[in-house]
Amino acid sequence: MKDPISRTIVGARRCSWIFVGLLLLLSPAVDASEVRATVSLGEETAPAELTDDAGDLGLQRQGDDKVELALEDAIALTLRRNLALVVERYRRTQAIQGIEEAFGIFDTNLGSTLQLSEDTSPTTSLLETAEGGSVTNENVLWNFDVTQLTSHGGTASVAFSNSRFASSNLQFQPNPQFTVGLDFSFSQPLLRNFGRDVTRTNILVAQNNSAISREAFQGEVEAIVQQVSDRYWLLVEALEQLKVAEESLDLAKELHDMNRIQVEVGTMAPLEMVSSEAGVATREEEIIRRQAEVEDSADVLRRFLNLDRAQYWDVDIVPVTDPIIDYVKIEIENAYATALEKRPDVLTQQFQNTNRDIQASFARNQKKPRLDVTGGYGLNGVDGDVTIRDSDSGDIIFQQPGGYSDALDQIFEAESDGWFVQAVFAYPLQNRAARSRSIQAELEVEQGGVEMRDLQQQVLLDVRRLTRAVRTAEQQIESAKVSTKLQRKNREAEQKRYENGLATSFEVLQIQEDLTEAQSREVSAITNYRRALNAFYFATGEILEKVGVELVEGEGEGDS
Repeated sequence: MKDPISRTIVGARRCSWIFVGLLLLLSPAVDASEVRATVSLGEETAPAELTDDAGDLGLQRQGDDKVELALEDAIALTLRRNLALVVERYRRTQAIQGIEEAFGIFDTNLGSTLQLSEDTSPTTSLLETAEGGSVTNENVLWNFDVTQLTSHGGTASVAFSNSRFASSNLQFQPNPQFTVGLDFSFSQPLLRNFGRDVTRTNILVAQNNSAISREAFQGEVEAIVQQVSDRYWLLVEALEQLKVAEESLDLAKELHDMNRIQVEVGTMAPLEMVSSEAGVATREEEIIRRQAEVEDSADVLRRFLNLDRAQYWDVDIVPVTDPIIDYVKIEIENAYATALEKRPDVLTQQFQNTNRDIQASFARNQKKPRLDVTGGYGLNGVDGDVTIRDSDSGDIIFQQPGGYSDALDQIFEAESDGWFVQAVFAYPLQNRAARSRSIQAELEVEQGGVEMRDLQQQVLLDVRRLTRAVRTAEQQIESAKVSTKLQRKNREAEQKRYENGLATSFEVLQIQEDLTEAQSREVSAITNYRRALNAFYFATGEILEKVGVELVEGEGEGDS
């Protein structure tokens, strides 16, 4: 019989073991949620079913054969309906689910075993059975356990075992026998596979992969925004070039009418009519070509917008956004710094390099020896009916009832316990596999650094080249404006010379052609500036910001 002080010490020890076991079981769940809070990603959903109602699409009809379209509406419509983005949204959703999958290592595992068995064997011992012949044993097992991975790679478990054993063997006591056990155990690696980051390797990689998928999605959005903007300005240019061609035709027709009047009154030779008539025919041919360009540009834009063929492919698209804007001042160094900060391909390379660092750290850890420490503490209880018989007659001399609840009471009162501590050490002497994987991982880290430097040079090249393109387009606009202004004055002067009989129809037509070419260059220069600016903003990762598009990830919402 232990004294009160000893019982107090034993009780404190048992409570400590139980408390440590419960704490280890709970700690991974707290750890997992703590890591998850740094992700803060909402659930991605597929886009809603596409509709083709004009009101839903934001298109403003002008009668039955025209629709007005602003640039911002074209971009919004494309982001809602472009099929390439629909596919990319599914990939984005899968990457986010990859994080959830990686967190599965911290799932609490609940196991249970139920076993029923019966065994009959012959016996010749009168001590085992009153009648001799055979002994029958019945066994029922019902065990369950809870296992949990901890934040630093350890494994905590609690096992609760129950069994009932009944036998026709008269010597077996107690009969039936109830055995109950409650065991706490914890195993912790101390070298290989030890540590918070090592345990979370796949989670960290999944988080970076999700970030990479987001940058891929943003890169796809940026590319599509640039492309649809370019297609929009190409349509604007085609329409403006058509207007220039129509103005040129009007001038040629005006000259032809003046020639016809002068021929009719006899002040001009009929041969002059041939020249002006040829000028009209040439300009009509140019209009046919320009009209085809308008339709081609409109069809490409319809394709990007994913418009319904029955409703919108035979309807004229009327762009309403003015292509003329103020010039943008560009500083190359600032633009280069912005590109390194915002470009999806640069950010993607950074996340990939981070993954390589994570894998290299894990590979270095795997070179260490295995040293695992395992400890456990258990409580046991056994009870059942005890029956004592006379060895000669087999009559019952003494009988004490017992059962499952009595065995449980022994657990709760901690009458019988046990504990163990174990250390396991293992190390491959050559360790070639781990060392080789570590070397490969380190080489990939170095490779990632080289790839980043190469990408940075490419970014600098893009920024410098597109900065020159924007400045060149700006200068071309100013030059074309001056040329158009001078050619217009030249045409007016030539027209007066013609009216005074000092110039021929051929000379007037030639001056008109010069004016048309100057106007055409001005139209191209203006739209080229918008496209060059789009390309520049795409190269610096600012294009979404400039067109007012923001990618949002929220609960129950997709990217938009």
